[in-house]
Amino acid sequence: MSGDPAPLERPRPAAETADAQASERSASAPWDWDDLYARLGRGLLALGQRRFGLSREDAEEALQRAATAILVAAPSVRSPDAYLTTVFLRECLGAARKRKERGRRELPMPEDLDAADDSCERIEVVCRFRRAFALLTPYCRDVMHACLLGGKKRNETGEATVTESAIHKRYRKCLRTLANALG
Repeated sequence: MSGDPAPLERPRPAAETADAQASERSASAPWDWDDLYARLGRGLLALGQRRFGLSREDAEEALQRAATAILVAAPSVRSPDAYLTTVFLRECLGAARKRKERGRRELPMPEDLDAADDSCERIEVVCRFRRAFALLTPYCRDVMHACLLGGKKRNETGEATVTESAIHKRYRKCLRTLANALG
């Protein structure tokens, strides 16, 4: 044995050296994201839908999260294709588990329950009418309430000393005010 210290570095085979140089080149070269998405995007989305039962929107969201993760880890990623696929599958698995957990916590809808009426038109009409009705004078509100909701005739609305023609004129004036407020 000689007194010389042994070198710390071991000699590398040529294949190992070529791999190291290729990974250095790929780490320094910018990735072509459009090409990566064009090659893998549609296939990954279909895989997420088929394998994990995700909706198109959920699969796209998982792909977006995977693309964000690959951007964050870009300097240390050797194979963007493999990394994107792996992270996408992990995101899909997480989304499927969340959906399953949510389904377990939610109660099923009773079968005899009617579907909700999605039209808001009736509610909007009632709200507009109430706002317009609030603009009337108290006397007009009493007359309108008695005639429209109480089913009383115009001349039976309370004041016996007022003639029927006067009540009729007031009633018509109240109707015009209400119509203008609704219009």
